[in-house]
Amino acid sequence: MVPTRRLMRLIGGASQLGDPLAPCVRAVVCAVVVLSLLPGSGAAGAGEAAAVRAVDRVFPVRGSADYGSAHHDYPATDIFAGCGQPVVAPVRGTVLEVSRRDRWDAETDRPKDRGGKFVSILGVDRVRYYGSHLRSLARGAHRGAHVSAGEMIGRVGRTGNARSTPCHLHFGLSPRCHEAGDWWIRRGVVSPYRYLRSWQGGGDRSPRHVVRAWRRDHGCQRSAVLGRGTT
Repeated sequence: MVPTRRLMRLIGGASQLGDPLAPCVRAVVCAVVVLSLLPGSGAAGAGEAAAVRAVDRVFPVRGSADYGSAHHDYPATDIFAGCGQPVVAPVRGTVLEVSRRDRWDAETDRPKDRGGKFVSILGVDRVRYYGSHLRSLARGAHRGAHVSAGEMIGRVGRTGNARSTPCHLHFGLSPRCHEAGDWWIRRGVVSPYRYLRSWQGGGDRSPRHVVRAWRRDHGCQRSAVLGRGTT
């Protein structure tokens, strides 16, 4: 808690002595008191609130791009752009997973390999941002690397099961799960469309609360996404 009474006594003492710095002291006290009344200003939530407020989000593809409001059988967005256009980190965070090798085989069509070359980032807002079908990844995009919003992490491509489609970035939002390789969550569980529209227009709309709500309601169980009886 801000020691407001003590500071007010300092102001009174400075004023009585004719201290020329008294107006400055008053200004500092007012600023401290106002900040202490802001939501989330307690010691427990101050760090997280400050981190979330500092987030700047950007559209994940640099240059012209086109995308729709719906995906096919699960929430995600395909952002169509020219082959080789830069893909950038949509938010400040840490690289969680990368795949620099395209392991998809049309004969087996394993779901976990359909993304081809990909990267996922855990933002400072605790949301996981996933981009796949990349033609290549930037040299600095490796697991554990810290990235800034707008930093290049790869290039638009059509690896994985996108080989017969126009170049595009598959973009998904999800919570981070403890299990590695949780492709059924990582590929996307919350529609990114309205957030992409915001970022493309220079806004900073956050998916944090929606993603947290999804995690609370569904957990990270495979069956919560793919249904019962899946393996």
